[in-house]
Amino acid sequence: MSRSTAKPATQMAYITIGYSHFLMDASKAMKVAELMQHAVDVEWNYSGRTNGDTYTVGDPVNVEFRLVPANKIHMPSGEPAPVHPARPRLLR
Repeated sequence: MSRSTAKPATQMAYITIGYSHFLMDASKAMKVAELMQHAVDVEWNYSGRTNGDTYTVGDPVNVEFRLVPANKIHMPSGEPAPVHPARPRLLR
């Protein structure tokens, strides 16, 4: 009896953070949602008169996590494109 050697499809997840929406690997999305559930909105302001930055804390961030079946994902080109991780680079 032979078994298929095809790699199973990666489970994808839809994640919302604030007003932005993302589709990513479910295991990574779960980690992001887990970390962001403790975040709060913040407004940053620089004032030369007060000699520095001020941060005004707002409401907790809206975080939503949802698993997405593979048959519900439609790529614009018809075929999923491989996503290559960004190469590390130095900040300047």
